[in-house]
Amino acid sequence: MVNLSILVSSLYLASSAVAAALPASAPKTCKNPIVRREWKQLSIPQKRAYIDAVLCLASKPAISGIEGAINRFDDFQAVHSSQTPDIHWVGHFTLWHRYFIYTYEKALRQECGYTGAQPYWNWSLDAEPQNPTSTRIFDSEIWQADTGFGGNGNKVEPTNETNPFGIVGGTGGGCVQNGPFTADKFSVNFPTPHCLKRDFVPTLINVWADQKLVNNVLAQKDYTGFARAVEGEASFAVPNIHGSGHFGVGGALGQAGDANNSPGEPVFYLHHGNIDHIFWMWQQKDLKTRLRQVGGPIIPFDYSGKNVTLDFEVGLGKLAPTVQLRDLLDTQGSTLCYTY
Repeated sequence: MVNLSILVSSLYLASSAVAAALPASAPKTCKNPIVRREWKQLSIPQKRAYIDAVLCLASKPAISGIEGAINRFDDFQAVHSSQTPDIHWVGHFTLWHRYFIYTYEKALRQECGYTGAQPYWNWSLDAEPQNPTSTRIFDSEIWQADTGFGGNGNKVEPTNETNPFGIVGGTGGGCVQNGPFTADKFSVNFPTPHCLKRDFVPTLINVWADQKLVNNVLAQKDYTGFARAVEGEASFAVPNIHGSGHFGVGGALGQAGDANNSPGEPVFYLHHGNIDHIFWMWQQKDLKTRLRQVGGPIIPFDYSGKNVTLDFEVGLGKLAPTVQLRDLLDTQGSTLCYTY
């Protein structure tokens, strides 16, 4: 007769998102991790150095081999676009984007002489969830014309065709009007050349960037719960922090609101830098366990199907080597080298 407790334990372990054992890890090679900081913590020269590096990247020829990518900045957008169907609402969403941001940071440093780390934008510091229609968040330092990324686009009325999700409350939609990424200084080339567009939506950014939502994410007990809480549901009816920096900035017509091509918005990297910072903070709460814990579906939304494991591989085409998820859990390990 089968021992019931053994059977139950076996079934639990088979379906668990937690990796039960971690083989011998590669030796740590990270000796001097760079320190990522929130945008407001940077000095004016540091902010300008970062933006100069982004513009530098946009001046160097593409290496991805993806049609439509003209420069190195385009490379990242093109790779994200080509993999979009497989990297959202999956178990590797958080770690794929961690690797993506790290590779971008590395390009800025190695190819454009940037000596700092990838900054992040903690939108919760600027949001006013108690006053959803407030536009104060768009006066934040990150949107300043001379020391930030510039502001909103000019007002364009969306149509049913250009606004398939029915997003309401957009305040822009056209080309950005000031700052370092106006059409005369910067072009989004993939898949076809166009200006950088923004469509600020106060209600989305204020409500979806609520610190209470961040606290809920940080309270999750395991990796699978964390990942699901970050992305939330594929619905505008339920706020989620991942959507805040996308649809709050991009709305219906802006670059950040285009799921495939959102990395064409330079602030994408600060938005996802913040998602990674939240992930890092979550890991610190139980570091020993969470440096060996992954889970969630391989196929988007397939929560009853096969889960990712520590051996699951992710790659960025020609931009970076293929690695296993285990290689991306430690920001100071053998693959990554940074901290917060």
